[in-house]
Amino acid sequence: MPEEGFVGDSVSYFATVGIASAQAMAPRSKRKGVHFTNTSANTISLSTRAPAVLNSGVTLLPGGVYYEPDHRYRVWDGAWFAIAGGITSNLAIKEDL
Repeated sequence: MPEEGFVGDSVSYFATVGIASAQAMAPRSKRKGVHFTNTSANTISLSTRAPAVLNSGVTLLPGGVYYEPDHRYRVWDGAWFAIAGGITSNLAIKEDL
């Protein structure tokens, strides 16, 4: 279901994040919002530049959430990279299009 105030489509999926930095989300020029939820028991760090570095950039503790647009209504439409503190860490992703 769309977020309050959002008009448009969304797509939801999961990325399996490991102990090596990898791309978790591809670039998308029409992105209007993004929501990341760490559904694993490990810390996950996100970066807009490769490589992602654990405990820097956007760091999500277990159950942590990060979303854009930010308070200035900015949305990163490039790739996102991720790294985790443990193997096979699950990252839930929702993109608003």
